[in-house]
Amino acid sequence: MNASFKLLLLPIRAPMITLLGIISFYLGVHWGFQQDAMRGSGVDASLVDEAYWIFNLFQVFVVTFFCTLPDLVLRQLSLFMAASKVLTLVVTLLVVVLGGMYLLYWPGFDSILVMACALLLARLDLVRLKVWPPSWLACIGFTSFIMFFISYGNALHLRLHAWPIIKHLLDAGVIGN
Repeated sequence: MNASFKLLLLPIRAPMITLLGIISFYLGVHWGFQQDAMRGSGVDASLVDEAYWIFNLFQVFVVTFFCTLPDLVLRQLSLFMAASKVLTLVVTLLVVVLGGMYLLYWPGFDSILVMACALLLARLDLVRLKVWPPSWLACIGFTSFIMFFISYGNALHLRLHAWPIIKHLLDAGVIGN
């Protein structure tokens, strides 16, 4: 009883988990409005629906993977790079070039960066409470938690179209750009 009660009080004891859920929900709504704006610009609707969400959810998964398993990922990368100087140079250049291109040309990077910061703060909150599951369970848990709130936000953005203030903001071009 005591352990289940502590689990129910986890969002109160670790408020950054609640913040992570709110940010994930906001991203789902925001990406839904961006998706609507791309549909209105003449792009094929099925292409927008499939490619846009696959790319964004893949991005969320990669960020969650790197933020929840940094020790495992960086250890394996270090062992790989320690094999030779050539591999070190090639991997470093590949990461810098691809990372730089990603940072320069992807306009949605700011939202992913905010989500990564919220995820790291939630992880720090759990460590502070000494509640940390095994690494792979944490990765699966955080990924499903974030994906749930993103999907819920995306589903709810369609209901927001009926609100008069949202209609006015959409018509003015404030939302969806």
